[in-house]
Amino acid sequence: MRILSSDEIDSALAYPELIETLLRAYRSRVVVPQPAGFSIARPHQTAGILKAVPAWSNFVAQGHTDRGYIGCGITLELPQSDDAPDIGSSQSGSALYLLLSGTTGHPVALLDGVRLAVWRRCALHALATRYLAREDTSRLLVIGTDPMLPSLLGAYAAVRDIRSVLLTAGAEAFLDNLRTHPKLKRITFGVTDDLAGAVAGADMICCASRAPVDLPGPALSPGAHIDVLDPDSRLDEGTLSQVRIFVGDRNEAGALADEDIAADLRELAKGEKAGRRFYGQMTHFHPAGSSGLADLAVAGHVFLRS
Repeated sequence: MRILSSDEIDSALAYPELIETLLRAYRSRVVVPQPAGFSIARPHQTAGILKAVPAWSNFVAQGHTDRGYIGCGITLELPQSDDAPDIGSSQSGSALYLLLSGTTGHPVALLDGVRLAVWRRCALHALATRYLAREDTSRLLVIGTDPMLPSLLGAYAAVRDIRSVLLTAGAEAFLDNLRTHPKLKRITFGVTDDLAGAVAGADMICCASRAPVDLPGPALSPGAHIDVLDPDSRLDEGTLSQVRIFVGDRNEAGALADEDIAADLRELAKGEKAGRRFYGQMTHFHPAGSSGLADLAVAGHVFLRS
């Protein structure tokens, strides 16, 4: 069994090829059971959460076990209570991905689950962007901050010709890192405190805040695409009423009603549902669900290239 570190994962991946791998995965019939979660009670501290997210190749559909994988993502979160002794951190946790041979069942790789999740999340948002953002999208507004922002912008740039990125006030600390990133040299960066003006001028809006996002709806540019990063975040009702809603997996969409969802990534990839229908249509992607399928695809992609 190979143990693949974060650096080895980075060396094996590039967004154009990874996005194509995810597209093929969504067109396949991978088996994705419901994740299993377990509460870990601890004295004087908030309960921890152990979560297992399995997925495997559809061996029955392909008619053999000569190829394919079985995989399981394992995450552990151990938040610290307010009255717990100060150990220098409010939360600790870990994540691993176990990849097994579909033929023998033997483990073939153990991957850094944190780094795998960053690549998976960014590639999924880029895949959605390919279906939903206008082809001439070049001006991006980012509301809030997220540590994976440099990687995410690289993923967006693999599917759209992003030339200008505006960040909202408070994100100044990110600017130097973004401006010096080797894969983002073609992009011009700036910061604005005029949210309404920035929304009106944006072809695409990335909501990188965990808090609910309240956009100045009347200012939205016709044809804008709105991408929300955090599965627990949600657009305001006024904005939701103006956009066509897409999700990672409609079966795990949570608070979003099924009748309000135009399509999920499986339906888009298989051509069962349409993405953007016309130039001026406003679209919105929410990343609810689908991590099991995507993690298996990314882990297999890394294993074959490392």
